[in-house]
Amino acid sequence: MPRKPLAALAASVSALVVAGFALAHGGGPGSVQAASATFDAATVTDLHSGTCTGADGTYTRTKATYTGTATSSDARLNGTLTVRAKTFYNADTNLGVVEGHFRVEKADGHTNGKFVAVDTNGTLDGWLGGRAHGPHAGLLGGFSATFDPTAGFSGGQLGTGSSTNSAVFVSGHCGGDDEQGSGDGQKHQKHPKHGKHKRNGKR
Repeated sequence: MPRKPLAALAASVSALVVAGFALAHGGGPGSVQAASATFDAATVTDLHSGTCTGADGTYTRTKATYTGTATSSDARLNGTLTVRAKTFYNADTNLGVVEGHFRVEKADGHTNGKFVAVDTNGTLDGWLGGRAHGPHAGLLGGFSATFDPTAGFSGGQLGTGSSTNSAVFVSGHCGGDDEQGSGDGQKHQKHPKHGKHKRNGKR
């Protein structure tokens, strides 16, 4: 595969590492809340495709926009879904990667971010990171879906609750004065000064 697509993919992965929130000395998110959704995006527009030759065979490259619906009990993940995705896939090995941007549009705001996934014979196993606007929170999680560049995403699952495919919203701030990052959130008082000891242990 060409170096440029791989570099872009690596950049996307790096972005996911810091998406949504950061852990600072003495603090962190004030809330970590489980999140889940199902999604389909089967309306395909602006599909472009081509091929390139890699060390292990011929790859098909595609770029397209996919629209559909995300469904969730959490309003931040419930609405019209738009996905802009790029794919790199080897039909001989049945392996490839998919990466891009997503946006869930709802009445009082939106949730958007980036994702990257491994494509194994049309089954995606991926990771996403983003931010919800209204109420504000960072979104981090694993997802799975069935995917075909010409047919879109189907049977998508975000945050199913299993250890391999969970998702969370993180928000707020968990403050603390512990600059060593122990996270106890309590101030450490200095020891009171004791009077000078006289010789023989007498004060």
